[in-house]
Order: sequence, then C-alpha cells, then structure tokens
Amino acid sequence: MSFRSSGWICGLGFLGLACTGQLGDPSSQSASGGTGSDVPLPQADGSLPYAAPRPASAALRARAWLLTPEEYGRSVRDLLGVTVDVSDMDPVPDNGIYPNMSTSGLVRVSLAEQYAAKAEAAVLALSDQQLRALIPCGKVDATCKADFLRTAIGKAFRRPATAEDLTSYGEVFDLAAESGDTALGFRWALKGLMSSPYFLYRTEIGAPSDEASPSFRLTDHEIATFLSYSVLGAPPSEALVAAADRGELADPALLPGHIEQLLATPGAADQLGQFLVQWLRLHTFEDEVDKFEDVFPGFAKVKAAMFAETQGFLRTNGGMQGSIASLLTAPVPRSDAALSAFYSSDPSGATDTERRGVLSLGAVLARTAKPYLTSPTLRGLFIRDQLLCQHITLPENFTPPPIEESELRAPPKTTRELYETHAAQPVCNSCHALTDDIGYMLENFDGAGRYRTLEQYRSPSFTAPMADPQPIDAAGRLVGTDVDGEYDSAAALGEALSRSTWVRECVARQAFRFYFGQVEPARGVPPVVRGTAALERTGLLRDMLVALLSSPSTIERARE
Repeated sequence: MSFRSSGWICGLGFLGLACTGQLGDPSSQSASGGTGSDVPLPQADGSLPYAAPRPASAALRARAWLLTPEEYGRSVRDLLGVTVDVSDMDPVPDNGIYPNMSTSGLVRVSLAEQYAAKAEAAVLALSDQQLRALIPCGKVDATCKADFLRTAIGKAFRRPATAEDLTSYGEVFDLAAESGDTALGFRWALKGLMSSPYFLYRTEIGAPSDEASPSFRLTDHEIATFLSYSVLGAPPSEALVAAADRGELADPALLPGHIEQLLATPGAADQLGQFLVQWLRLHTFEDEVDKFEDVFPGFAKVKAAMFAETQGFLRTNGGMQGSIASLLTAPVPRSDAALSAFYSSDPSGATDTERRGVLSLGAVLARTAKPYLTSPTLRGLFIRDQLLCQHITLPENFTPPPIEESELRAPPKTTRELYETHAAQPVCNSCHALTDDIGYMLENFDGAGRYRTLEQYRSPSFTAPMADPQPIDAAGRLVGTDVDGEYDSAAALGEALSRSTWVRECVARQAFRFYFGQVEPARGVPPVVRGTAALERTGLLRDMLVALLSSPSTIERARE
C-alpha cells in the first residue's frame, strides 16, 4: 500500500491496477498541485497522522437553490397560513449525497404542473376569513392592494418588494379583479407569487455591485433565507427578517448570536435529526432494505421498530447536546420488546449483549449488508465514506469478478472466509484491503443486525452441504487513519473512531454538505475548518453548527 499527497492510493503496480480514494473532493487542489487533499505520507508503522488542510477561499459558488417538497410545503404555510399536501409531488432526484443538495433540484414539466395546480387549489380554498387575514387592512377591498402586495411579496420572496415587483403583480391583481370579484385579484396575485422563481428558489444574487469583482456578499435577506432554510428547513421568521432589515446578519460580530437563537428553535433539532439520518444513509431504510425471510425470519415485522430505535438513539446522542463520542460509543437502550427478541434470536447470540454506538444499530448493520448475509465490503465502504470521508473508486474500465465465483471455487465455511478468498485474487486485493478488514470487526452482527458468536454459512447459490457452525472471527485492522490499529468488535472500532480527528473533520464536512447544499470545494474552506476546530474543542454537534454557519462562507459568494 502506498499513500500520496494528493489523496491515497493502494495498488498492485505490477498489474497496473489500483484502488484509489480521495480524502478531499476531486475538484480541490493539493499542495503538490494535484487533486484531492493535503494528506501527509504515512509513518513507518503505516499509520496516517492527521494533517490540517491548507486554507481555501471563503467565497462559495452562488446558487439558485430549489426548495425541496417539504420546504415548499412549509413556505406555502408561512405565506398563506394553510397546509398543502406535498406527498404526491415529484421527489428530489437521488444524488447519492443529500436530498437537499442545490444541484439536485430540477423543475421538469410534471413538477411545474404540480406547482401550478397546488398554488391554484390553495388560493381558491382560502375562506373569506383566511383571505382577509392576509390583507393588512383586513378587508377584501381594492384600496388595500398596495399594502397587501408589499406585504405578500416580502413574505413570498423573503426580501423587500421592488418597484418592478409591485408593478408586475399589481397588473396581475387588476386583470383578475376585472371579473368583478375583487377577491380574485388577491387570490390570483398570491397564485402568481407562488409560481415565481423567487418563491420556489433560494436565490443568491447579492446587491448590485461591481461585476468585475471575482466575489460578492449576499444581502442580509439572502443570509436570513440561507440560515433559516438550512437550520430549520423553513422560511425566516419575523425576528430574523427584522435582524436582516437592521443589517445585522452580515456583521461577523452579531451573526453567531442569531445562529444561536436559530439553533434554540425546535425545528433546528428536527433538521439536525434529518442530517444524522441521511448521513448514516438511513432515510430510505424502510423502503429499500429487505431481507430473505427464510434467512432472517421476523425482520420485516421489526423493521419499523429498528428505524424508530435509530431515531431515538440519534435524538438522545446526536441532538443539540450530542457529541461525536456519544454517537460512536454510547450504549443503545433496549426499548421495544419485539426488537430485543429479534436481536437475540440467533441461537449463538447472548441475550444480554450490550450494543454501543451507531455501528451497532440494527438499521445501520442491515443497511450495509446483503439480503441473505453480511458484507464486510459494504460495511467497510460505509465507514470509509461516511465517517472518514475517504471515497474509494475502482480503476477505470475495470469490473471486478463477482464474489459468487469465489464461493463456487472454494466453498466457504464463513462469510469472512468467502471474502478472504475473494480478496486473495490480485485484481481484488487492493480495494478489499481497505474495506473488508474494517467490515470484519462488525461480523458479530449478522446481515439483519442480530448478535451472534457462531455462523453457519449459507447463500442462495451455495448448493454444497452446510458446514457446522463456525466461531466468528471479528478481528480486523484499521489502516489509513490517525487511529490505526487492530480491533475486534464494533464497540472497539467505534471507540477508536471517536478519538479520530479525521472523523471529526469528516463529520464537519458532511454537515457542510447538508447545511450548505454543496460538496466542499476543498478541505480548507472556513466552515469545515471552523467546524472541525469546534469538535476538537468540545465534541458537541451544536458547537460545530455555530462555527460552521458563522464562518465567512455564509456571506461570501464567487462569481462564475
């Protein structure tokens, strides 16, 4: 195995094959001029100490950021005071990172039709009383048009109305009111606002300035919109808009205080919970994860309880007072009797086995396994990707041989034996050396998350007689990190990772992606650097978010 300053690469050079991975985003520049991160060479013992990143520009790419269906629903409620059903709206395309990424939103014809239909249905469904509540003068009267438009535009567009806005929507109002029904003027003006890009998108345009400048600052109202949707998934409150009106959000001395107030709002904990579930790749768990019933009987009946267990654990250990250490090492309480019975249903499993940290959650273990057995590779990839931000890619134009070939060539007695046989092939070794040795540490948990000490290997394609149950060997070696070593359980691995600065930086990077809606252009962007430093100081997720969101990158954008 060899490491390079542009990332890390392990490979079998004599075959011309290599499994590559990046500790940084491929678009970032390293000190050597290559892509990836500034990763130091390993020490003689093979460990990879943590190296702080080179500082990078605070100016992030400016976006027009489409609201997710959930954000759209909250925005409609904020504007009209009524709830719209968004469950039938086109979902955000899966980008493999987070559903709210700014590059994911795309208004296809079907979605545009949904926006138009929902806007029309919502404004027509407003009762007379509800409509009057939206008009500052409290009357459905044309003389109230100007104040109504100014107020409605400001709330819908999340910025003060311009003269052009007032003229355009005034014309819509007048055209609809020509029917003789003044209420239609109000309703159709609202419908028009709900169909505008300024309502459907979170824009980052900035104030008029010298376009020759390579960067610009967001307006206070754009900062308010960014912070509110990022932290709460909803439009800015009156208090935050008032702070924007006073010019406080672009002030680095005042910004952290406003972020503290946002994080104290109940919706912030919900948003943090969404981040953690999506970080663990569990947001599609109930829809996508299934197991063979003859191999894992009863899994389908406890799947919902398994996901609920995860949510409860994350609320307790990953909320505003949660920490990296508690997420990776805290005991998982037993609450659901049926789920506890399922976890201990393997005949070789101990009934009093304590689970510790996210790596022992049934949902995580089942998500990173196959329908009929475990997968040391998938589990190792999950830890490399989500906890260490080390993305592994196969060599170009290379398709690895299926693992079933190893199974047929040498019938295994355990899953570990199967994967070791597969990894022994020269073309497979370089990748599996990075993943499987991590996955082996989780082998005491089967493919459905049940604890076991023995395994009787079986698979759908395995026709040879099953061997007697074999003892589980959960010993593995972690390499390419700052906490390298040999560990023999999920708990020991979780404890080691809880001490890793690479893990803390990765969590800050994952949080950046979720809250800023883009992949970090370099490891050294201020939000990631500050978020990592906060985790180094206290380990608390709340402190990380304050540091992340109060960095200059909240305010500065680059022209493209």
